[in-house]
Amino acid sequence: MSIKENDSSNKASATDTSSVSSASFEPEKAVSSHYDDDDDDEQSIHVKFQNIEIRNYGMTLGDNPSCSYGPPVSLDWDYGKTNVVPVDDYEESRGTRRQSYQMQMNSRYRKTILNNMHFTPDEIDRSVKEVNSIKKNRERTKMMLPLWKLEDAAESAKRKAKRAMA
Repeated sequence: MSIKENDSSNKASATDTSSVSSASFEPEKAVSSHYDDDDDDEQSIHVKFQNIEIRNYGMTLGDNPSCSYGPPVSLDWDYGKTNVVPVDDYEESRGTRRQSYQMQMNSRYRKTILNNMHFTPDEIDRSVKEVNSIKKNRERTKMMLPLWKLEDAAESAKRKAKRAMA
């Protein structure tokens, strides 16, 4: 089986803090039968990527608890104009890939983005509190994981006792 793949990453321009580009591939699939002397049922599948659809998504106040500190920023559901570009043209013009540290935003930068998008300080603080609450709940869950079998046995015993009483 031979498959030609192209990888793309979300890109955010340092000057345009209100949108993020996302690329989706439109594959053209061609399935052809290939018969080998040893195995007559073998098929080979070839995938060819022709175009990339590029959408610019806006950013909004997020709720992702993996944000280490400060308010999280997420992609909005709405997107702007869609560009369709041949995959070869995209690969020639996309430039070098960024390192993972270059794609991270510190809390001050995220807060500046949200302030520029006219989110109130109360909305930002509420989001931070919600994220911190989710983090605390996850920590409690991780702490209680070793005791899940004991808890499960206690619930089972409680159900059996109710049935015996009825």
